[in-house]
Amino acid sequence: MYDFYYTKLLNDPSKFEPRAGNRWVEVWEPDDGGGLVLLDREIAESEITTKIAAHASLQSDKAVDKDFSNHRLRLQLLIGSPEQHKSDAQILPLPISQNTFEAVRTTWNLPTELLRMMLSTLPIATEFQTQALTGELITGLMARSARSRDWNFCLGLVYNEDTKVISGIVNGMQADETTLMLKCIQESTNYLQDSMLLPVFLLELKVHYFAVLLESRAQGIEELEYRTGMRHGFSTNPSRNAARDRARERLLKELNFDEITQKLTGVTGTLSFCDMTFASSLRALEIVCTVRNRLNHKRLEGSGLTVQNGLDTRISYLRELIVGAQLHGQVLSARTRAQVQTVRASTSSCACQVADPSLQVYSMIGQKDNNLNIETAATSQMIARTGLVHSNAMRDMAEDSRNVAILTRKDSTDMRIIAVVTLLFLPGTFMATLFSSGFFMFLPRDSDQVVSKWIWLYFALTGACTFVVFLAWYLSSKRQNKEMLIVMNGDKRPSVPANVSLEPEHRVATMITTPPALSTLWMERSRSTGDIDPFVSLGSSSDPVK
Repeated sequence: MYDFYYTKLLNDPSKFEPRAGNRWVEVWEPDDGGGLVLLDREIAESEITTKIAAHASLQSDKAVDKDFSNHRLRLQLLIGSPEQHKSDAQILPLPISQNTFEAVRTTWNLPTELLRMMLSTLPIATEFQTQALTGELITGLMARSARSRDWNFCLGLVYNEDTKVISGIVNGMQADETTLMLKCIQESTNYLQDSMLLPVFLLELKVHYFAVLLESRAQGIEELEYRTGMRHGFSTNPSRNAARDRARERLLKELNFDEITQKLTGVTGTLSFCDMTFASSLRALEIVCTVRNRLNHKRLEGSGLTVQNGLDTRISYLRELIVGAQLHGQVLSARTRAQVQTVRASTSSCACQVADPSLQVYSMIGQKDNNLNIETAATSQMIARTGLVHSNAMRDMAEDSRNVAILTRKDSTDMRIIAVVTLLFLPGTFMATLFSSGFFMFLPRDSDQVVSKWIWLYFALTGACTFVVFLAWYLSSKRQNKEMLIVMNGDKRPSVPANVSLEPEHRVATMITTPPALSTLWMERSRSTGDIDPFVSLGSSSDPVK
């Protein structure tokens, strides 16, 4: 029957990548009834077709060479080169060429669907029966495990019911998995009388690996339940329960919900994949048992009772292991769902809904966010309260500064009055002291005159001296104020002064020479700093509190 998809895959060179590491396994049975001999070696790409063609020409009672003249071939197995999967969904090309694969398939009478199974990610298991070109009856089995990075095998197995030779090809496993499988076959060579031993081993190894993985995830879920408060003690000791509650409250404050959410997401995916693995493995095991029962019914008397009973026991255990793992997975899935969703229970005695007492992850995240918002609001309130206290303190400081400024202004006014009075009377005092000295004689010694006729000189010199002192004070204060204005304007001057214009034609800056209004600035500065014009603003103030 024409297989369009097989033809497409076979003609696609990207699906085949010949590489070293392929292994060839043979099991020979001596005619004298001794133990089976297992041969395992690495085989080159060019030797595969030669080896298969040589074994195809053998009869059940012929040897391959003189070393096994009294042995019969029972098993020939081609194991693909070990793979290194970077993801569960990655499909790697086959480690042999198109011609080699086609030679193996046609020589061993494997269906064309085997290539589709090897290059697929779906778990598939099916049996088939066919007839060789020489008329021999062929019963076969194809099994593709659920694709993953571990035990990602695809098996094509045929059993020649006339020659009693088992031929098979296995691909997709890693190096350590291949080593473990070969060890299981080598330690159980006597059980190779049963044609379905190899698929039973592969299914058991995969199921056991994921059952152990399930138990590991169960421990992780239990840890998450304790951290999120979903595991409650039922101790009759109230103090012990109180201690647990305090420890749980302390842990809840330290929870990292991002980490918990990531772990729960990973656990959910793992449980789903394990469920698919166990379901597909159970289906494949049933097909293996169907083929095995059909073949054992025909050769029941030729097989040892111990061998058959041992394999029957292992198959029964494997079936129950899968069922138990499925039940365990369902429980873990329910516990995981309890972690990731909020459950509410309604009571028949009241119309309201009561929240489940167990803390769920989503509700806990919302509760923690609410708690953080409450803590943030409380912190903001404390900051606002502290700011209010600081504002009141600053207002009190400003009031104190204002009072100090008023007192300082009063003192400054008093000092100005004292300075003016001093400047007013100091020239007269100086002149009086000078005239009363012995340097000048304005009256004779025996004169009875009370007022000298030179008194006008005293007033003239005193008035002139007083005028000179006040003029010097005025000029000095004005010069000092101009210098201070220059310094103050220089600190506030921008990079391009406001009185500089740019000529659009030559782009030359021209300084506007308009002088600043110093009189207004002078009066503002005088009244703000306490400096006054001695002839205009003596004792005046613009401060309303004065």
